[in-house]
Amino acid sequence: MTLNSIYSLTVALKMGEMEELSQIVGKDVTTAFIKNEPNLKLITNQSVKLGAGASGKNDGIEVWTLLSSAKFAKKYKGPQENLPQERVEEVTTLMLASLERSLGLKIGGIHEGAVKDSRLQLWGAAVPLNVWSPTEQGDDSKNYGFMYDGEHGVGVCGDWLLDPSIAGAWESGRRLANWMSSSLEEDGKSNAISVGLPSLGGEFKQSRAASGSGIGNVR
Repeated sequence: MTLNSIYSLTVALKMGEMEELSQIVGKDVTTAFIKNEPNLKLITNQSVKLGAGASGKNDGIEVWTLLSSAKFAKKYKGPQENLPQERVEEVTTLMLASLERSLGLKIGGIHEGAVKDSRLQLWGAAVPLNVWSPTEQGDDSKNYGFMYDGEHGVGVCGDWLLDPSIAGAWESGRRLANWMSSSLEEDGKSNAISVGLPSLGGEFKQSRAASGSGIGNVR
């Protein structure tokens, strides 16, 4: 399984110090993919998500979250649980500059006086770039997207077994639960065969969605 890293930067911006980002991106835009800047993949207006309004309804503050590209995070990766302050400042500056380039703003315009507060987090194990694909998947979806050891009655589910997304993780768990439920005999003993295990054959296959967006599928 191939994991990838992503930086998440949340910033509170003082709108009196610069043009409101919601005016540039769009007042009704909650989340947008970034396609013109290789260091970024996605931005989200947290103020809109929290119902604070797009502008002027939260003491002149807009809160935004930026997600980096996997390539950027790999280049500037540090110890996930203890990022040095120097690295925090460096990555924050670079991500804000990337946002400025993406939106056609003056370089340094956001970082110089507009940032009221910021928080940077490294997701060292973001969604996987590939998923496990068993050799035999059967004629329907009931017997893949999870692993189950029939001998020991142990099952495994997760996004890396079906689709690198929240929906993929949920669906993997649902399929495992249904498999276990339908395979229990009346006396409570499992009658299920083993499915999805590496010993039965299979390989990890690249997810084009995760490799392209860095954050998995969005549907």
